[in-house]
Amino acid sequence: MIKLLKYDLRRNANLLLAVCAVLILCELAMILSPAMPEVKIAVIIVANLAAAVIFMINNLRVFDYNIKSVSRRLLPVNTLSYVWASLIYGILNTLSLIVIGGGAGLYFFRRYDMLILGNALQLPAYVWLGLALEAVFTTVYGFLLFYVVIALARSITKKGAFWVGLLLFLVLSAAVDWLENLMFREDSTQAFKVATFHYESSTGIIARDPLTAAEGWRWFGSFGFELLLSIAFLFVIKWCVEKRIEAR
Repeated sequence: MIKLLKYDLRRNANLLLAVCAVLILCELAMILSPAMPEVKIAVIIVANLAAAVIFMINNLRVFDYNIKSVSRRLLPVNTLSYVWASLIYGILNTLSLIVIGGGAGLYFFRRYDMLILGNALQLPAYVWLGLALEAVFTTVYGFLLFYVVIALARSITKKGAFWVGLLLFLVLSAAVDWLENLMFREDSTQAFKVATFHYESSTGIIARDPLTAAEGWRWFGSFGFELLLSIAFLFVIKWCVEKRIEAR
């Protein structure tokens, strides 16, 4: 797995470094620019979103390349190593974007709005821990959802895999969202469920909404459901890769 990860990093080093360098230069240019703060923040957000899209597409292409080249590898590689290597690769790329974007965000919060930063720092440690764990799990779950779609599409057909994969993704994501909403009444579009916030216009304070017992049980149910799905995705990916190995 480590060798495969190193190979992926070396093969895509130029792209990764170029995107990070351009993003840093863009943020520095906006920080030093005399433009309005709103314009600066908007440009930086767009730049970070563009970098995130590039990294996401690159990560999916890396996983796709690895499972396509199964039959060409001279040395045996554990089946799930393709998943772990691509997963760590994607997480490292995501962390680099968080660090770069977080640095710019911290500067603007300290420079223009200390109130929001102060409110955030006053959140209890368990809230930060819950948000961090949920962010990590959501990222991993999202990657696995894309990986299983790619693996299934490559197993179904050799030509037109993109369109088959797109159809599988739409059907699978819609089915999962419908089941999750049916069983737990959870909003699948909500990024964080362990803690929600609202803005009090009268005081200018961002307050955290308390998590009720019913909401807590729904959150745990939704988390368990997605955890089981993640395990199922791993088994499906393993089966698809082994099928390609047997067919070579």
